[in-house]
Amino acid sequence: MFKGRIEELGKLQEFMTAKPKVLCLYGRTGMGKTSLLKEFLKNQEGCYFCAYPTTKKRELSLFAKAVGAHENASLVEILNKVTQLGRQKAFVLVIDGYGAFAKADPSFAKTLHDYVKVEWADTKIKLILCEDSYLNATKLMTSRGAIWQDFDPECMELLGLSYYEAQLFFMDALPEEKVFYYGITGGIPVLLNRLENTVEETITNLYLSEDGQAYLPERVINTELREMSYYNCLLETLASGKNRVNQISAEVEKPKDVVVPYLTTLMNIGVVKKENPVTEPNNRKKTRYSIVNTSDVFWYRYIVPHMDEYTSGVREQIYEKYILEESEDFLQKTFVDMCKDYLHRRSDAGDLNFHIEEIGNWWENDDEKKTTAGFDLVAIGEQDKAAAVLFARCFYQDEKVGMSDLKQLIDLTKHLKVGENIYYVIFSKSGFDRNAKTAAGAIKNIVMISLDEVCSWKNK
Repeated sequence: MFKGRIEELGKLQEFMTAKPKVLCLYGRTGMGKTSLLKEFLKNQEGCYFCAYPTTKKRELSLFAKAVGAHENASLVEILNKVTQLGRQKAFVLVIDGYGAFAKADPSFAKTLHDYVKVEWADTKIKLILCEDSYLNATKLMTSRGAIWQDFDPECMELLGLSYYEAQLFFMDALPEEKVFYYGITGGIPVLLNRLENTVEETITNLYLSEDGQAYLPERVINTELREMSYYNCLLETLASGKNRVNQISAEVEKPKDVVVPYLTTLMNIGVVKKENPVTEPNNRKKTRYSIVNTSDVFWYRYIVPHMDEYTSGVREQIYEKYILEESEDFLQKTFVDMCKDYLHRRSDAGDLNFHIEEIGNWWENDDEKKTTAGFDLVAIGEQDKAAAVLFARCFYQDEKVGMSDLKQLIDLTKHLKVGENIYYVIFSKSGFDRNAKTAAGAIKNIVMISLDEVCSWKNK
């Protein structure tokens, strides 16, 4: 059953009445691109063709069958058939696996491009091109040199589901289980569809059994890259918490000018992202890198460092010895992602005192002590035509949040120049002690939010 992707379905529907003639949809394997397109076509007139890596003749035969043309039709004849089906109405041709189609014959892309530009110029027929590979999508669809750029195409990247859409797959789970489920799947639909009755069974099914091999992060990433050894080392380093270039360089024993190009490649395929404090987007001294999806973090943090046990057939020990014992830091990152989605949803619902325009985080580095301190989330917006800032800390720990935590949050604000409207939010897995509740009750701009509230809140 199809779940979520409300925003993406809306964007596809808007595309049908917007100016662009072509939409390029891309994202890693398992994100649900095909499912999204098929769901969209349930309420939209169109043809769907999934290309297959094969010869020119066989590709055309498959394409002809998909649109109802005769078996030996040329590409132009196939497109003529689409024109007949879509004349005088909003209609869309979807080519899934566009890279395979374009590679089946060197002339296919140009023939399709020229046909759309001339024959469909005055029609309501649209074209959606879909591709798994980021590198293929860049080369064939989105780069400046791609043939489709003269159409100024709409580009749409499909990422993991937000928490509130992902939880549709595990609505009956307990709050702490929900954090685990969201973290180990990263909101990737193909993984969410393979959840088991317990967290342990799910981890085994997704990462420790032979059945889950096809969608392991390493396998998916390997479809983009030729040589994985150095990339695996980099990703294992990032997953361990080392996120600055000098730290990464020291860990992998390579100079910075070697490390950075590899990180750039990982960014180009959507695996790694570069971050700066939300208030200092151009401060290179504070730049750090992180893995985009928490399922990749999970693999490179808990499985790859123990590959000896993984390959020797004692995989069940990995769950007991490492995942259970060291899960708090991993789930902390997941909890921050959930809290970020919570703030976005409340802002969009008009349920905050100001509307969030940008949300990220902020930190400062102490190079002498080799420590980093900061906020998990910082949201910038406007209230009554004046700048407003929200500072948040997210505590995923067994202890209740106390006065010292509250004081630390407020003291950190002194390091930043902010406007008059300041708000503090503390998220906590285990709740808040009496003194912290009393203090928060006496200060109007402090809000305390529990894990239960994050998990259960819905945008009305």
